[in-house]
Parts: sequence; structure tokens; C-alpha cells
Amino acid sequence: LDLMRRMPPTQIENNLAGIIELVPDLTESVLSAVDQPLKVQRCGATGKDYLICDYNRDGDSYRSPYSNKFDPPLADGCVPS
Repeated sequence: LDLMRRMPPTQIENNLAGIIELVPDLTESVLSAVDQPLKVQRCGATGKDYLICDYNRDGDSYRSPYSNKFDPPLADGCVPS
């Protein structure tokens, strides 16, 4: 993990993928110890930007807080009431 501190922060995703590929047994501990930058996605229904993270993720899809729709669409996605 000390190695990640020395790598350029702009390439953190590529660096994490490389480390996980080299040592797959450490995947869980590496991902929990290294902060990853937040990403922004645009809601297709409203055109507003929102942060994508584990809290609005279901599988490989992310739920927009503005329209409650998943992108890419999910037939059985879990949405709050």
C-alpha cells in the first residue's frame, strides 16, 4: 500500500487494476484501504449530474437520485420508497 502513495493520483484506477491483477488474493484489503476518486454520471431523464458510489449502485448500474432510474437500466433494481 505504500507503493500507492508514490504513484500518480491521476492514474489510481489503472494502478489498482494492475496491483489486483498481480496479486488477486489481496483484492479485498487493497480496495478497502485505498481511496478511489468519486465519479460523476449524468441522469438521462433530468440531465442533472450525480455522484456514483456504492450507495446508489446495484450490480453494474447506478441509480439517479433525481429520477430513481438505473443506468444502465435494471428490470428489478432496488429503489427507495
